[in-house]
Amino acid sequence: MLRSALVICWSHVVAVAMFLLALEPAFAAQPPPRSPRVTALIKEAEAALERLDIARARDLWAQIYDIERSTVGICQLGQLDRRLGRWVDAVVELTRCVQEMRPPATPRERRLHETRHADLAAARLEVAQLHVFAPAGAAPVLVDGRLVDESGQIYVAPGQHEITTMLPDGRKVRSTVHVTARESRVVLLSAEPASVRSVAPLKATLAGEPAPPEPGPAPWLLYTGSAASGAFLVSGIVLHIVASIEDSALRDEMCKPRSEQNPKLVEDLHAVEVHQHISTAALVAGTALGAATLAIAVLPSGAQIRARAAGAEVQFSW
Repeated sequence: MLRSALVICWSHVVAVAMFLLALEPAFAAQPPPRSPRVTALIKEAEAALERLDIARARDLWAQIYDIERSTVGICQLGQLDRRLGRWVDAVVELTRCVQEMRPPATPRERRLHETRHADLAAARLEVAQLHVFAPAGAAPVLVDGRLVDESGQIYVAPGQHEITTMLPDGRKVRSTVHVTARESRVVLLSAEPASVRSVAPLKATLAGEPAPPEPGPAPWLLYTGSAASGAFLVSGIVLHIVASIEDSALRDEMCKPRSEQNPKLVEDLHAVEVHQHISTAALVAGTALGAATLAIAVLPSGAQIRARAAGAEVQFSW
């Protein structure tokens, strides 16, 4: 009899356990109770959708998602952003939506699952995807000011975008890329070398090897100096000879009787003295110019001539 009582008791325990196990999925499937604030926002969002006020509905669902981070909220945001043409936000939100959705268990859930995947595929046709690879230790990686996650992937609108990051040593790396819709682009951010001051390369010479000759002065300078020096010298010599001949003739004329009373002889003598001074100046200029031309042609480049006078020093160099 005791045995039959134990059997009856165990049968009751098993029945209660089976009943509790059957009720557990039902309780687990029920969502947590919503707050009155969320319930009111959902009703207002549904009313905005009935009025086709998509922007207002999107704003309300954003408030709902800030209060309750639910899969329904992120899926609704993705749907509304897709209808508003905010393709980048729609792709990000619908990607999280399909990742958070549980596997479908009923035909209704299966249809909803397929619809969300189709919406994501349609939204991705309107954007481009960047795969950014930055140097080790670089952070943060930004695309137009938006932070790139650890995967290095980010969705962007078609057009030109700037990718920036900061290296551990403080240097900033920047890259610009242009993408089109449906394009997937890999961007490699490479560290730029530190700016180096450009220095003219030095030509090394081997020991015992003669140094290459330095370039001399320009030929036109030598030709011009030689020609000018020769012109001054020839002019000075000619003037000096003519003045000497005229001076001798005038002095012979002045030795004759009554020559002192002739004023023309005095004027001619004065003119001859002026010619002699001009010839002397031409000879001096020609000699100086010739010496300078010869010095430029002979002395090496960078030579210096120093003249000292009364304790002062004047330095010339070329």
